Amino acid sequence: MKRIALLLLVGLLVVGLLPNLVLAKELTGTLTIWSWGAGHEAEMREKAVEVFAKKHPNLEVIHSVIPTADQVWDQRQAAAFAAGNAPDVIQMSPDYYGLLTEYYEDLRPYVERDGIDLNEVITEGMLDVYYRPDGKLEALPLLANVFVFAYNKNMFDEFGVEYPTHDWTWQDFAEMAPKFVTGSGVNRTYAMVRHWVLPNFAIICQGGVPYADDFSDIYMDSEEVRAGLDLFRYLIVEAGAIPTQAAAQTMPSEQLFLTERAAIYPMGGFEIASLTEEIGDWFEWDAVLPPKDSPDGKNTNITYATGYAMYKDAKNKEAAWEFLKEVSFANDEMAQFTAQIGMPANKKVANEIYAKKSHGNVSNALYLKGMETSRLNIWGGALATVGDIWTEMWDSVNVAGMSAAEAQEKYFPLLEKAFFELDLSK
Repeated sequence: MKRIALLLLVGLLVVGLLPNLVLAKELTGTLTIWSWGAGHEAEMREKAVEVFAKKHPNLEVIHSVIPTADQVWDQRQAAAFAAGNAPDVIQMSPDYYGLLTEYYEDLRPYVERDGIDLNEVITEGMLDVYYRPDGKLEALPLLANVFVFAYNKNMFDEFGVEYPTHDWTWQDFAEMAPKFVTGSGVNRTYAMVRHWVLPNFAIICQGGVPYADDFSDIYMDSEEVRAGLDLFRYLIVEAGAIPTQAAAQTMPSEQLFLTERAAIYPMGGFEIASLTEEIGDWFEWDAVLPPKDSPDGKNTNITYATGYAMYKDAKNKEAAWEFLKEVSFANDEMAQFTAQIGMPANKKVANEIYAKKSHGNVSNALYLKGMETSRLNIWGGALATVGDIWTEMWDSVNVAGMSAAEAQEKYFPLLEKAFFELDLSK
């Protein structure tokens, strides 16, 4: 009877351990991975993959880091998908908006099989954008970057302007901005640099929404979008508090900030380390969240994110899935390398390591806070053709001097037509 009882106990233990034994199955064969990046970014990608390869010694990991400059990445990716020989794992961005989703494996069955609550392990605000309208989970997040507004305290003191707070609004900014404008030509000073992210902020800064979350409608003719465009028209064309397009061509935006000719710089998480080093001891500075869209509203922000997808015809799907999990949330050592170039998807590392790192007076925790009220880059991937029309609309106001109402009347029919032709709601 003792022997039977012992056998039953062993049997129960084995059955109880089966799920873990399946998950712990040794990875073998070959896993191919494509990442993008250059410089420090590429180095951190490589180091993260090296950690994974070391953990799985019987798996041959072939990792390629491909530059995005000169469309090298786009061309190689398109060729690989067309030929049917794409890598098992490929880097992507959720702001493709489904452009390449036909090539990606739906990860929901893997998540369900392994019983993972992704909301518990992935940094808040990062996950939802990886789902398509039909529910497909096309990738897992790697990292994201949002913006803080860095400001030169010396310039604020010199011009007698109070420092901004996290509760400031875009109207507050519009009222303070003209106070920084002095001089002309190369000696002119500005409230803020002309940063490439500003056209996105113009859409949302007065509560505007570009389109429905499910892509069923476009709202670029709204009063809120019109108010945002008019605000930037005032700041650029009328007040001269942000450089015109012509003036911006004389000096890069970061140099305008570093040489103390602009008081505010929208500083992405991807550049704060390098800019902190360049600022050095030249001037005192700090940062706040970007302005709110209204007194009772939320701080506006724009997300630029990237993740990894599994190729639908991957040759080693179990190894690919294991890599996706580890690079996203299940391997803290990998995430610590990712945290050096952006906010990691690994919630534990984001909260316990990334958030506690500071650059000057600015804690990375501010970027985590900004993520909570941010929206994904508006005109990426499949929406690029609509974005091109928006750029024309933006230029018509901030270069040609057209009013926002006139711009909406001229360009909204074009935006609407291009948007619905994409048929992204399916």
